[in-house]
Amino acid sequence: MYFIVHRQLNLKNPVLNLKIFSITQFRTGALLVMVDFEIILSTMYLLPQFIQKGLSFAVALTGIIMLPGGLINAITSTLAGRIYDSQGAKRLAVLSFIIAFIGALMLALATPSTPVWYIILSQIILMIGCPLAMSPSQTYVLNAIQGPASADSSTIMNTLQQIVGAVATAIATILLAMGQGMSKGGVRAVRFTNGAYYGFYFTLILIVIGFLLSLTIKADGNN
Repeated sequence: MYFIVHRQLNLKNPVLNLKIFSITQFRTGALLVMVDFEIILSTMYLLPQFIQKGLSFAVALTGIIMLPGGLINAITSTLAGRIYDSQGAKRLAVLSFIIAFIGALMLALATPSTPVWYIILSQIILMIGCPLAMSPSQTYVLNAIQGPASADSSTIMNTLQQIVGAVATAIATILLAMGQGMSKGGVRAVRFTNGAYYGFYFTLILIVIGFLLSLTIKADGNN
């Protein structure tokens, strides 16, 4: 990776213009998109397993439990653009990470005896916050680059999403296994729940990072 980056930075006509990372607005927006993508993937990786192995629900029922959150995600993603137009990037991004933090915290406080409605509500809140953060972040990135370099920015963003997606899933898996290994409980559900806590704590840390990054967005970033 180092040699690829070094090569692209020193070529007269690089395949990817990585110098656009020197633009503060692009760099901030790209980090926000990456963090939000990691939040979504890490949570959606952990939550189905937690419902099945922590709450002891069947696989088919797990899909039904997660369905409302998925629908809310789709609806929120549709409305996020309109909200962005009226509120701007910074205000919407800050609010969205606060909402996402509430949902992730609720999941981190869940136990094997937690009722289903609580899990559904937690996911719904999280799926309101994450899409709301994604829209202003992506628009902020696109507004940062004009002209031929915009194609490079799109390619870079798509590539980075694949990378951070794999990294987020790997970290969540490691933390899940670590938490289970450190659990002293003999019941499988208790051990898995303890492991899931570690994964959800990772999600909370990502949300805090996203929130702090959102504070650096310029107020006129939507123009």
